Amino acid sequence: MGTPADANFECVDDQMKLLQNSWSDMLVLDHIHQRLHNALPDDTTLHNGQKFDLLGLGLLGVPSLAEHFNELQNKLQELKFDVGDYICMKFLLLLNPGKGADVRGITNRKTVIEGYENVQAALLDYTLTCYPSVPDKFAKLLSIIPEIHVIASRGEEHLYIKHCAGSAPSQTLLMEMLHAKRK
Repeated sequence: MGTPADANFECVDDQMKLLQNSWSDMLVLDHIHQRLHNALPDDTTLHNGQKFDLLGLGLLGVPSLAEHFNELQNKLQELKFDVGDYICMKFLLLLNPGKGADVRGITNRKTVIEGYENVQAALLDYTLTCYPSVPDKFAKLLSIIPEIHVIASRGEEHLYIKHCAGSAPSQTLLMEMLHAKRK
């Protein structure tokens, strides 16, 4: 399976803009992947005894999204979602022409679209070659991308409201990414 090596992103500004535009989607996907493949629990206790809500982190602080999140996780589990799928989907979230090519200030939209198409072709080939027994795996994986975006967008909105109300730290990488996306 290939990677978007053909998508030569020489412009660091484009790379940053794409990342700023897709960070929350990739965070949600990453959290699901960690739960499926690394037995990431809903919460954990730190050495000092403090409980840490890992599911809340994956939901960007919106516990009402847990049911939708678990449904997505179950769909991916039924599709035998693996590391190859995860890598391709992460790049598809990053390069999504429905979002990525529309990011303000992107200087090379053609490269974004070509990169997306290359990754999409690699995922199609991978699913057909490695999972012929999973019907429509490719199409079903692609249909999950907008669902991931819904969870991520609601989480971002929640974080922004908390920030505006002064109930979230303002000098963090998370807030920097949130503000960069809203510019």
